[in-house]
Amino acid sequence: MDWSPQIIVKADDSNSVPTSVAALKTFSIGFPDDRATVHCIGREALNFVKRWALEGDHKVIEHLRSTKKSQLHYEIVKRTRLPVALIAGTTVFYDDVSDYNTTKLFGADTIPQWNLADTVVNIKSVEKTLIFVAEPLKVISTLNDITKYTSNTVATEGKNSNKWGNQSVVMDGKVYHQTSGIFNMLYNFDSKLMSNFNHKTADKYDSIFGGESISGTMQKLEALGRDTSKVMKHVNAGLNEDWEGVKGIRKDVLDMIS
Repeated sequence: MDWSPQIIVKADDSNSVPTSVAALKTFSIGFPDDRATVHCIGREALNFVKRWALEGDHKVIEHLRSTKKSQLHYEIVKRTRLPVALIAGTTVFYDDVSDYNTTKLFGADTIPQWNLADTVVNIKSVEKTLIFVAEPLKVISTLNDITKYTSNTVATEGKNSNKWGNQSVVMDGKVYHQTSGIFNMLYNFDSKLMSNFNHKTADKYDSIFGGESISGTMQKLEALGRDTSKVMKHVNAGLNEDWEGVKGIRKDVLDMIS
């Protein structure tokens, strides 16, 4: 299947720029014969993005710092009929993923349910590092169908950020939290709409956890009592472009939050 790669880059501070553009640095490994469209949120990483795009004949689209990634996912999918690969800027590619194929609306990996606190639970969710959207038209039509009785139709997601935003319900004294984004809405509506990556696909890439805002992310986790030391080893490897050193970060992240 021919994919249109769409990379979303966002860096909350200058220290996080090197890890926020890992997908650009390793793009030729993951998509060796393709050109990408890079959506750059804010200006921190913009200079690097523009240089990289010019050298490789890629396209750059600038977005305001206030733009949400979930908003961009919706806008990108809504405006194309072609299969798209949505790629987080923190992605590190180890092998060619461009030959991925799925018969479902989209393919991705998942994050298991985990406790944010004793009384707040994040339910199982779609992992947003790499999402292959095979049928954009059907994604939008399915979204419209499942929300027609609960949400008014809006011209863009940005006019109603709550539509695809975080959702929470209270049951038996606990708060169950659903992560934002159209793909979590689809997955939790009907998991059969999604193909889960097998190990062969999942082993071809990784993500530098917190790479968009390293200090902010780690401070939040440490405030929740999480030990970030193992994860930071992989993050530091990413800062130094030691891609082999990033390997294993997913397991350490899951161990940290479990």
